[in-house]
Amino acid sequence: MMKPAIAVLSLILMFSVTNAIEVKQKGAKVSTNDQSADETLSQADDIFQSRDYGSALESYLEVAEAARKEFNRSVEVEALSQVARMNLILGNRETGEEYLQQAKERSSESDPMGWSRYLGVKGRFEWKAGDLKAARATFDQMFEFCDANALWGRAVDAAHMIAIVAETPEEQIKWGRRGIEAAEEGDQERWLGPLWNNLAGTYYDQKQFDSALECYTKAREYHWRFSGETGKLFADYHVGMTHRLLGNFEEAGQWLRPVLAWAERLENHSAIGQACEDLGEAAIGLGNKAEGLKLLKRARDEYKTEGYDSSWTEVWEHINKRIAEVQ
Repeated sequence: MMKPAIAVLSLILMFSVTNAIEVKQKGAKVSTNDQSADETLSQADDIFQSRDYGSALESYLEVAEAARKEFNRSVEVEALSQVARMNLILGNRETGEEYLQQAKERSSESDPMGWSRYLGVKGRFEWKAGDLKAARATFDQMFEFCDANALWGRAVDAAHMIAIVAETPEEQIKWGRRGIEAAEEGDQERWLGPLWNNLAGTYYDQKQFDSALECYTKAREYHWRFSGETGKLFADYHVGMTHRLLGNFEEAGQWLRPVLAWAERLENHSAIGQACEDLGEAAIGLGNKAEGLKLLKRARDEYKTEGYDSSWTEVWEHINKRIAEVQ
């Protein structure tokens, strides 16, 4: 059974600090003709949310230039901060730091939008550098600032990031729940699937499976409202997986068999493997060793197809060890 797909980096990127939710087609470009810098910033944020980081980088650079021409310091700071973040994501840390410094020099606490965006990117640079103490301080500052200025989406992002860089599971849980509270109070429902999912992952790591199931069930509610097909698939998988860990083998099968069929239709080898592994363990738990072993071996085949024998050796070694134990 694989560690649940908390997908920290994915979640951070998908539900990033933006005001826009419409996703543009990959390769989309911002048009600055007859549009304000504010409008083009919103378009650049849309491209960022589509995860086309190269195009987003180009777009944020255009926005920064347009904002300078308009003497719109707030949008310029936001765009420069995002240029820094795109460079960090794309592996150009030093270049990103140069743009982050430019954003810092132009930012001011009297500008809530620019300052909050700058803090969010600054904290991510500290996080990626391994300076978790500095990152915690920055995200804590961001949370308090955004909460005071009614920037609810960004307050949620700050709480989410504090949970990620927290020192202890207790702190992770505390800030995970604060993020959920902020999302509920600020009507930021699109955040609630990832937030509940991450909190479930924390409980999972602590082997508190009852609490994990409760959180995964809540996460599923919001993933089914707001996420795409793969998000819905894994939301169902996590509920079934946790039932299996709790020894609810019959109920686990009721969730996981449809997940397997769904994953097969999508040709998602990772999801097929995970469903087969948990179905195999459930079958063994019900006394059907032969069926369980067959499913575990199929899980191994799917993991190999996905490349986990080289890209995720922890999973690969675990499934081989488990098969050897059952044989």
